[in-house]
Amino acid sequence: MNRRVRASEIAAFAYCARAWGYTEQGEPSQRQPERDAGQAHHSRRLRRAARSALLMRLGLACLALALVVLALRT
Repeated sequence: MNRRVRASEIAAFAYCARAWGYTEQGEPSQRQPERDAGQAHHSRRLRRAARSALLMRLGLACLALALVVLALRT
């Protein structure tokens, strides 16, 4: 079976090989609520970062437009 190994899998194995093995066998995690909260947190951060990048591009476009208008007025 050829599949990609994710960095998080290596970290999980390094932290606790037994827990990693249980996860590979499909055993449910006892800390599922914490995992879900972590995934939600990271999803929110990703959305904020994307919104921030969009606002940055919008701000740069406004600055460029202002410079063009200023150059045309002189």
